[in-house]
Amino acid sequence: MNQILQTENKKNGPVEINKIVLFFAIAIIILGVILVGQGLYAMITGTKEKSESKVENVVPDVNIQRTEENILINITHTKSIATVTYHWNNEADQTIETNNRLSISEEISLPFGNNTLYLTVIDKDGNESNYVKEYVLDGDGKPVIELLVTKENKIRIKVQDTKGLQYIRYTWNNGNYVTVQANIEDLKLIDELVEIPLGQNTLRVEAVNTDNMITTKELEVKGVRRPKLMVRQEGNALVIQAEDEVAMKVIYFTLNGQNYQMNCEGRKVVLHKQELKQGENKIDITAENEEGGITELKNGICIVQ
Repeated sequence: MNQILQTENKKNGPVEINKIVLFFAIAIIILGVILVGQGLYAMITGTKEKSESKVENVVPDVNIQRTEENILINITHTKSIATVTYHWNNEADQTIETNNRLSISEEISLPFGNNTLYLTVIDKDGNESNYVKEYVLDGDGKPVIELLVTKENKIRIKVQDTKGLQYIRYTWNNGNYVTVQANIEDLKLIDELVEIPLGQNTLRVEAVNTDNMITTKELEVKGVRRPKLMVRQEGNALVIQAEDEVAMKVIYFTLNGQNYQMNCEGRKVVLHKQELKQGENKIDITAENEEGGITELKNGICIVQ
């Protein structure tokens, strides 16, 4: 019996060792696969993060140069440019038309005195870039004329002079001049808001100061119709009605901090009802027609009992 048992032990020994070796070999292979997989994941993730970081860091190339009494703004980008706005000091924003192009060039007037230009560029993905630059315009003894197009499609004629102004006068398309006398209480500034005639027009402005020095400036601008916007409350609902002779494009409104957009698809009349909450409701509305004419209602309040 002892002999038989010894013979069986000799047979089983090598088999057990082979199993152990096979187990460790499989474990090493699995560990290697895991390590390789983690390495590949790290490489892929790292590449992705670098790629995303590179995309996030893409900003428009903005070049702002002064040309005498004007500022030349040149913008180029790898993405479509959705919006470009600017303002001087604490004044209202002015919009530069982009048409989703990759490059924009615009010349704007430099106001008299010490001024800070604030420029904002937003691309098609909503990425915003801001630029700030300071300028000083001492003038050459002549009046300084600044022509601005407002959101309401009007022209703001702003004229300044260090000593004082006598008057300004302006004409559309070489027609009759309209004269605006300086205010005796502030001879250094004339600030006038004028309507733009429909269609393509040329505005010519002349300014004369107390030393009889004259400055002239011209601007090509298109006058467009603005849509009619009517708002009323019917019980617990707000009724928005917009009309245009040619076609409506879009209506934006903000109700109690929530933004809404209605694409009008070329309709001449758009009617929309919006449910109101109990209590006070705050509303801002902007209606735009196909020509780019804009009508706005700001700081409206509706109360539901």
